[in-house]
Amino acid sequence: MIIEMGGGPGGPTSTTAGFTSVAGTRYSGTGGDEAALPGIDAVVRSGDRLRYKIYPELDEQLTYGATYAVVDLVFGDGTRLSEIGAVDQYGMPFSPAGQGAAKILYADQWNDVQVDLTAVAGKTVEQVLLVVDAPGAFQGWVDDVQIGPAPARLDGSDLVAYVDTRRGTNASHGFSRGNTLPITAWPNGFNFLTPVTDASTHRWPYEYQRANNADNRPELQGLTFSHQPSPWMGDRDQLSIMPVAAAEPLGDPVERAVAFSHDDEIARPDLYSVALANGVRAELAPTDHGAIFHFTFPDDAVGRHLVFDTIDENGAFEYDGTALTGWVENGSETGRTRMFCYGVFSGDVVAFGPAVRGRENARAATFADGEVTLRIATSFIGVDQARHNLELELDGRSFADIQASANEAWNERLAVIRPEGATEPQLRTVYGNLYRLNLYPNSHFENTGTLAEPAYHYASPVLPAQDGCAVVKPGKMYVNSGFWDTYRTAWPAYAFLYPELTAELVDGFVQQYRDGGWIARWSSPGYADCMTGTSSDVAFADAYLKGVPLPDPLATYDAGLRNATVAPEATEVGRKGVATGFFTGYVSTDTEESVSWALEAYLNDFGLALMASRLADDPSVPVERRAQLREEATYLHHRSLNYVLLFDPDINFFQGRRPDGRFAKTPSDFDPCEWGGDFTETDGWNFAFHVAHDGRGLANLYGGPRGLEAKLDEFFATPELAVKKGTYSIVIHEMLEAQAVRMGQFGFSNQPAHHIPYIYNYAGTPYKTQAIVREVLQRLYVGEEIGQGYPGDEDNGEMSAWYLFSALGIYPLRVGAPEYAVGAPLFPRVTVAPAGGQPIVITAANHEHPYVQDVLVDGKQLPVASIGDAELRSARQIDFVLGPEPSDWGTLTPPPALTTDDAVARPLVDLIPRQDHPLFDDDSSTETVIDGPITWSLPEPVTATIYTLTSGHSPGDPTAWRLEGSPDGTTWSLLDERTNQLFPWRRQTRPFTVATPGEYQHYRLSITTSTTPPSLSELELLA
Repeated sequence: MIIEMGGGPGGPTSTTAGFTSVAGTRYSGTGGDEAALPGIDAVVRSGDRLRYKIYPELDEQLTYGATYAVVDLVFGDGTRLSEIGAVDQYGMPFSPAGQGAAKILYADQWNDVQVDLTAVAGKTVEQVLLVVDAPGAFQGWVDDVQIGPAPARLDGSDLVAYVDTRRGTNASHGFSRGNTLPITAWPNGFNFLTPVTDASTHRWPYEYQRANNADNRPELQGLTFSHQPSPWMGDRDQLSIMPVAAAEPLGDPVERAVAFSHDDEIARPDLYSVALANGVRAELAPTDHGAIFHFTFPDDAVGRHLVFDTIDENGAFEYDGTALTGWVENGSETGRTRMFCYGVFSGDVVAFGPAVRGRENARAATFADGEVTLRIATSFIGVDQARHNLELELDGRSFADIQASANEAWNERLAVIRPEGATEPQLRTVYGNLYRLNLYPNSHFENTGTLAEPAYHYASPVLPAQDGCAVVKPGKMYVNSGFWDTYRTAWPAYAFLYPELTAELVDGFVQQYRDGGWIARWSSPGYADCMTGTSSDVAFADAYLKGVPLPDPLATYDAGLRNATVAPEATEVGRKGVATGFFTGYVSTDTEESVSWALEAYLNDFGLALMASRLADDPSVPVERRAQLREEATYLHHRSLNYVLLFDPDINFFQGRRPDGRFAKTPSDFDPCEWGGDFTETDGWNFAFHVAHDGRGLANLYGGPRGLEAKLDEFFATPELAVKKGTYSIVIHEMLEAQAVRMGQFGFSNQPAHHIPYIYNYAGTPYKTQAIVREVLQRLYVGEEIGQGYPGDEDNGEMSAWYLFSALGIYPLRVGAPEYAVGAPLFPRVTVAPAGGQPIVITAANHEHPYVQDVLVDGKQLPVASIGDAELRSARQIDFVLGPEPSDWGTLTPPPALTTDDAVARPLVDLIPRQDHPLFDDDSSTETVIDGPITWSLPEPVTATIYTLTSGHSPGDPTAWRLEGSPDGTTWSLLDERTNQLFPWRRQTRPFTVATPGEYQHYRLSITTSTTPPSLSELELLA
């Protein structure tokens, strides 16, 4: 083996005082070998640990040989640490073969390896060896080898102490381990507060290590008010505050930057603190609409300044001798409105004016005192409201009081899950994930009243500004949720863990519908033309069906109904491709990412159908609406089965269909490993199972449960090589992350794959679900102590919620149905205490094993790999028995699905052949004015059960009509008659059940009353 000292690909950590470090060691070679590293002469004490960082480089043959490596210790008695059964912090075997076989080390990434040395206490470390046992050539880097005392285990009295907000920040646009910010904030807060290493960007403002200086240290450029939901969506309204101890108040972010060590940061939800290399200490604690900052300058500082800045010139700051006031308006533009601020200082400001160099609008306050406290609040309504927010939340309160309030709020949110028998990394992961879940979505409203009598208003991000100012409306609005991501697990987690809060969150998004007519697909904060599917439909239906007490369930449903029945004029709202897709049953390849748009629509229609059916039985719903809801439920239910239209049996995959109905690619052209095209951020393999609402129907497409099992087995056995970029111009980060997962085509780094392991439950092999889920839980949420912790983008709590559900042994596989798939718990015992609900204790005998042998719910056997929401909530104890080998548990009774037999699902078919007529061309972009009866004939007699009418572009609509059928075109029979009908939206498709169906060849529709002149854009006859 070749060992070279010095250099390296940018170490993520710093040497801790009192530990011995080996810096920047490169290793390379072939096969098995070992080499000595600089020695550590130490006697091991109880409680000591070995810790090092390792960067295995990925070889061209993809053998991952460099991961078969450990930094081993040779003791004075000749024994080695790797030979005594030691394990790393994640429970993986500590030996070259053990680390490699466990796949615990990421290639081309720094990895943090820790081993408890208590078992060898008293022994003397005689030699430090780098040992590699690779299947071929290998090369990599080792850094920061340390032996010393491990931190004391936390006692659990303060759950916030388990949370490191930097989790997920050691990432980039090229490879994600979370792509998060180290956010200190109030739960679901109005503002985020974050340190920034780049105060001039709204994308990746804090980079854990990539932007380190020549001494391999990050540099602080400011403490920033942020509202970033995702680096891909961008931040908005950043306001940066930076302490400057130089003679001049430096405004240039690079010039004013000061180095720091991650060891000198405290990054928690309730507190951020950092000791900078120049002797300045900066601390902050959050309120909902503001924060308190405390800065301590060293005695020998040649200047004491606070610089107020933005990422560009769109902002201004003033000081009137009493208060700092100002505004910023920058960053992402989708619904952005101006943010105002109002702040007061603890000491006298001896000077206030422009900063030196930097942006022209940067301002600096200069102080004589060595300690400065700033209380500052923000508002989207105005400066006066910012002052009012300060009075409500910050005035007269100490730093300790404000932090204590934030701490209490976070502990309340985190206390809903209490594992017993969990390791320290597992506890950090559980509570770090609960923190991420509770950051989003964000309040967008402000109290314009008093604490005793609050009155809430918000600056609407979905209404056009008036005279350059946001429209202010009464009520509560919530923002910042990418529903394509969050519907899968985050929203079900809200509903399960925080039902009362969820009711407010949902209604806060329905407020977008009340204001602007739609709920944002990606609220950031307004309407962003981003991602596929209107997934708030199924997310909110799921909450309603699981008993969340929505304030306005009918408006919630109507918001989804508009998405499901209206072809929007604007691209940033509603569904794409539906001008024809509503009538053909699929989104054609004329629309980019067509398969994703279509399959997501079927899932959303499924949830809306169940919600409509439940609303139809709700006595609080007006009687006159209930019949319509039943018709919509039937129609949407059938539409959710349209997934069969995109399944190509010649290739055994879903694929796009052209406008003429032909499949987009021939079997010889279709490559399921090719990314992009008709699939969003993935390939055909990861969309081969995108029918979570009808697992039995999906199995039938593959020939039954055995066929589905074989398909899944092939999926997990086919390696992702990250070379088939398809329609993407580059190898996108999701491809590299999917490769790094090393579980075949399973692209767990991105949300479309998250449900796939649980599909094995429908193949009659739930033990394969259990094994795969356990592997993900053990392998892919690692590196939390060096800013990693996730295998891909942690989008608004979704990836966090996946872990939380799966660790509990349940999963919301069929979002939109009040039930959960059953997996296998991770912990021996965990208490789940949903806010406002009764605690549920989940135990797992033999929890170290993944395979379920039996499940008891309050002492009664659960024979199926599914549990209803009502059954789960009423349970007091769920007992799992796990074992080292698969069992036949859950194999005899299939989980619930829309399809209940072996037949392939049959969606509704339009009985009217497509023709060159505005009403029958399967296209709502055309319309015709109705000036008499509409008559049409079919090739042969048929029995229609449903018909649809689609309103036109113009406001004239039929309000009453008669549908008639005839065997001969002369004698007519009444099939259905309607009065007092309403089309609330343009180009809306409404379904109607045929009251007295019969077999007829000729049909006519006669409009009896209307708004003048009536027009329609489409007419269907379905069966």
